[in-house]
Order: sequence, then C-alpha cells, then structure tokens
Amino acid sequence: MKYKYILIMLLVFFSGSLFSASTIISNMEINKIRVVGDYSGTTFDNSIELWFTKPIVWPENINCTTTFRVYIDAKHNHLVSAAYMAFTSGKRITFYVDDQLPIRSGSCEVSYLDVLK
Repeated sequence: MKYKYILIMLLVFFSGSLFSASTIISNMEINKIRVVGDYSGTTFDNSIELWFTKPIVWPENINCTTTFRVYIDAKHNHLVSAAYMAFTSGKRITFYVDDQLPIRSGSCEVSYLDVLK
C-alpha cells in the first residue's frame, strides 16, 4: 500500500511535464519573416515564420525543437502586425509558446509576443 501511494504521487507530480509545457523566451531579435500561404493542405498553411539572429534556448521539458524560428498562425492579425512592427523598427521581442498548440517541423506557435523598447 505504501509503495502504491508513492507511485501515485510520483505520477501526479511528473504528469504535467510529460504532456505539455509552455515557456517565455525573452529579448530575441527577428532576422527574417517568411510568409507561407496555401502549402498543399499541410500544417504549414497560412503561417508567418519568425527567424531569429541567435538560437532559441528551449527548456528541456518542451517539445519545440527548432532553435532558429517560431511561427504565428496568419489568422492572428494583431500578432502578425506586432511582429512586422518589431522587425521593421529593429526592436527585440519576448514571446510565449505552448507545445499543446500545433508544432510545425519542430517549430512552436507563438501565443503572444511583447515588443520591447
């Protein structure tokens, strides 16, 4: 009984990191923006890719693996506008990703971003 209780507690404690993770990445400079339209019905359809001047350092528990870009779903006009504004003005950004959102070739979707002064 004692071991069963310990096993259950360990499963509950570690289950959050097994299924999903989210993180905030700070002070990144956008190097390039790639716009993708209809891409033969794949997960790349209608996305805006943000490429960075330095690699993204992901925490170990997140399923994002691409270290040079993230993406924004094109339907989120406010995020797209903020990304273009940061790029054209040379400002850095902080962004949030959650790996429960679709992952495209290891690249995570941005949930929100801050344009830094």
